[in-house]
Amino acid sequence: MSDYASRRISEAELSVMEALWDTGAAMTAKDLQIMLKERRDWERTTVRSLLTRLQEKGSVLVSKDADVATYAPAFTKEEYGWDLAEVLVHRLYDGNAATLVATLKAHGLLA
Repeated sequence: MSDYASRRISEAELSVMEALWDTGAAMTAKDLQIMLKERRDWERTTVRSLLTRLQEKGSVLVSKDADVATYAPAFTKEEYGWDLAEVLVHRLYDGNAATLVATLKAHGLLA
């Protein structure tokens, strides 16, 4: 089974992860705060709290250089997406991905 249980992140934490994935490079908390201020109107304390939670979960990696910490995702967006898809198939479709595909087709999400 996937690493979803250990990677389970909230919607707010997902916003931080998406900012990191979008840039493709490690970022300082200040740079993240600037980006997330524009996207979500979040203040510094919110971003720092979310970074702390993500670090504790092992979802972000922290590097310190010259007293400046930078944050990078511990896994790719594709890896996280696969974890979610695997959980969905196992929990809702008894491990049968064909049933999920049929459902997606029935709702016009697949051609």
